[in-house]
This record gives sequence, structure tokens and C-alpha cells, in this order.
Amino acid sequence: IEGYGTDEWTDWNWSSLYIEGSHCREIVDNVVDMAHFFYVHYAFPRFFKNIFEGQVAGQIMHSTPRHDVSVGTSYDDPNSRLESEAYYYGPSYMIDYLKSFTEHGEVETVLINCHYPVSDDSFVLMYGAMVKTPEGVSAEEAAGMADQFAQGVKYGFEQDVAIWKDKAPIDNPLLSEEDGPVYQLLRWYQQFYTDVEDVTEDMTNRFEFEIDTTRAVESWEAEVKDNIAAGRVIDTTGV
Repeated sequence: IEGYGTDEWTDWNWSSLYIEGSHCREIVDNVVDMAHFFYVHYAFPRFFKNIFEGQVAGQIMHSTPRHDVSVGTSYDDPNSRLESEAYYYGPSYMIDYLKSFTEHGEVETVLINCHYPVSDDSFVLMYGAMVKTPEGVSAEEAAGMADQFAQGVKYGFEQDVAIWKDKAPIDNPLLSEEDGPVYQLLRWYQQFYTDVEDVTEDMTNRFEFEIDTTRAVESWEAEVKDNIAAGRVIDTTGV
């Protein structure tokens, strides 16, 4: 990872979670789950695209924050935006390159999440973050930023876990238009549970899919407006 080990970047802030009652495929499903970023991670996905090729599955997303939620970070800035390019290299190792743009400037972060199965319904999830030290910011302040970001990631994963425990792997789910290329993702993922000589081209061929988020965002913006008017706001800073 470019920059790792230099003075320009903080050390890794690393954590792990042991998750019971869920198959590890549930975390990979998030690659195509555009809508859960609004409901679970409190963001408006303004751009959302998937690219699958070979053993790599990518997700490119640009998002802005929900105004009825306070997460205690610079992402609370109503004019902020986040650009994310996340890639799974194989079935369980993801690198996510993030750029956050706020009134205070640009912050670059690299997030790694990876996992390994323990049983059919349990796995260990590990994740770490490092932050590029912004100009004029001390190393200690940058380390604090990395810790703050990692705590936000931890909260987000814990939100995911609560959902995963009530899910079961389904190979032929009923989908709506905005659910994304779930079937293509399942075919891509299946190659890692298949003998190498039996891997088929439809598991590894290049596939690109962009979701038009316009209608969904319009509906969500109306929902957020109603929430604010009714005083229904979410504050995660005390969690």
C-alpha cells in the first residue's frame, strides 16, 4: 500500500470482532448493497458502481452525509462528501481507499477489512485504518483522527452484525431494481468454493454495473426532511 511506513501516514489502528450466528458471505454482500449505506451507515450514495473481474470485486461510491444523524466526525459537515474505492482481492481481503472532503480540507484514509471463517455460522472480522497526515496537523493529531475513524468503522460494522445475525445465505434471492448485481456477485464469490479446474468464465469475466441512485436519494431526502421536522434525529456520539 503506497505510503505505508512513511512519516506521511499514521500507524495502523487495528481491531477485530468475533461474529457468531452469521455466515461470512454476509459481509461480502455489502459490495453490491447500495441501499444499506443509507439505512445502516447514514449516507446518501450519490454514485455507486461495481466492477468484477477475475478474483477482484470492486465498489466505487461517492456519498454525502444524512443531515438527521450526528456521528461526531467531520462527516457531520453538511457540505462534506466521501469518495470510496474498495476492492476485494479474493474472497476475504479488502482494501478501501477513501477521500473525505470537508470545510477543513481533504483527508485520505486507507481501510483494510479481512475475515476468516471459524464455522458455517461464525467468523473473525479484522479491520484497520491509517490516515495520511494533513498539512499543518501533528502526528499525534493525525493518530487521533485515525482512532476516531476506526471507532466509526467499528460502530458501522456492529450495525452490520446486528443485521447479519438475522440473515441466512440465499442463492436465489428476490430482488428489486436498486438491489444491484447480487447474482453476479454470488457467481464471482462461488469461484472460491469451486475446484480450480471447475471455475467457469461467468465467475471471472469482467462485469460492470452502475446503479442510478437518483430516485432512491430523492425519496431518502424527503424522509430525512420529515425526520428533522419531527425531531427524529440520531446521535451516535455517545455510543
